[in-house]
Amino acid sequence: VSNDAPPGCENWFVMINAPGDYGQDWPSLKAKARKTILKKLSATLNREIEPLILTEHILDPVGIQDNTSSYRGALYGAASNSRFAAFLRHPNFTGQVQNLYFCGGSVHPGGGIPLCLLSAKIVSDLVPDINSNQ
Repeated sequence: VSNDAPPGCENWFVMINAPGDYGQDWPSLKAKARKTILKKLSATLNREIEPLILTEHILDPVGIQDNTSSYRGALYGAASNSRFAAFLRHPNFTGQVQNLYFCGGSVHPGGGIPLCLLSAKIVSDLVPDINSNQ
């Protein structure tokens, strides 16, 4: 989109995985991650990147929690670092509250736009089944 950056410039989006907020020193961690990312990009592109940055916005788990009410700022719910994590995601429904369904990155099947959309499809398929039984 032409309005995303000034004329002759580009808009870059860089996302790295981060743990949920458990009181870490985010200013220090963000500075370290920024330095590492800029070093890697500069080496890969064979050009110093930092002087080319006109504006930037860095969002950490504290900011994510503030903006979205996501628990501890986790975009995708509980950590998914084990080989079984995908099988342990919260289901798209609960047996505790009738007609309550869940979709999004923190429930089955997982995070990322395609899986979030699939999660919504799963829920949309579940809802008519309940309505037809009443």
